[in-house]
Amino acid sequence: MKKIFFSYIQFLPVILILPYLITILINGPESSLVMRTPDVESCLPVILSLQIKEDYEPEAVKAQAIIARSNVYRQMEEGKNIFDILEKTGEKLKDTYGIKDIVSKLESWEIYEEAVSETEDKVLTSEGELKLIPYHEISSGMTRNGQEVLHNEEYSYLKSVDSSGDKTAADYLNSVYVSARQMPKKLVIKSRDSAGYVTMLLADENPLEGEAFRQGLGLSSADFTVQIVGSKYRFLCKGKGHGLGFSQYGGNSMAKEGSTCEEILKTYFPAMNLEDIWDIR
Repeated sequence: MKKIFFSYIQFLPVILILPYLITILINGPESSLVMRTPDVESCLPVILSLQIKEDYEPEAVKAQAIIARSNVYRQMEEGKNIFDILEKTGEKLKDTYGIKDIVSKLESWEIYEEAVSETEDKVLTSEGELKLIPYHEISSGMTRNGQEVLHNEEYSYLKSVDSSGDKTAADYLNSVYVSARQMPKKLVIKSRDSAGYVTMLLADENPLEGEAFRQGLGLSSADFTVQIVGSKYRFLCKGKGHGLGFSQYGGNSMAKEGSTCEEILKTYFPAMNLEDIWDIR
């Protein structure tokens, strides 16, 4: 009985936030307004559980917790309230687990509770401001430069950094075969960015943006090569995701080697600073 009680107390923040999520899922976001407004810290473990694998090293999960917190507060600065964020979280939670299975997943969320608690109120900033902080599963070995990819100096705080640890991931390389009948007659890679990701293709002389092309075709990454194999196009991709910001696999590799979450974040965001949210608000 004592063990059960302490297990309940341990996961209390997650348990407390579930009514908000379930109410929103069943009755819509307006219904939750009659309930006490939840705070960001109590929401973060659930949000975090949808962003990074539970079997990753604690320091890597803590790094993701800081990124998640930073993005939540940034969204709130941009006009969203906590219920807007919870609505999207609830929908994704339902799609991932299903309402009936949410409570049964609580015990696997201990690492998320601890990551949020141990990084309480910590956020990443650029020149004292909250910014978009992207993340992805596996880079191609280098993360991408924000200004180069998004064509805006506003994102210059996202630097391209070495993430060669990603090359050891089991799914670092991924092949996708597409029937030639579904493809343009002529497909040419026109340009790549400095990290090797395709930025522009020509499909029968029509320009296509690299990231949009990879998402439309369901490729794991825009760092790909193309070969014609018989009656099919073969796309060999490196990495998994858009390649901007934090590489979770790379961060986990650093954590396995003894790096702290602060050291991990400094590696992936060398132009950003770790601060307390209440020091900048």
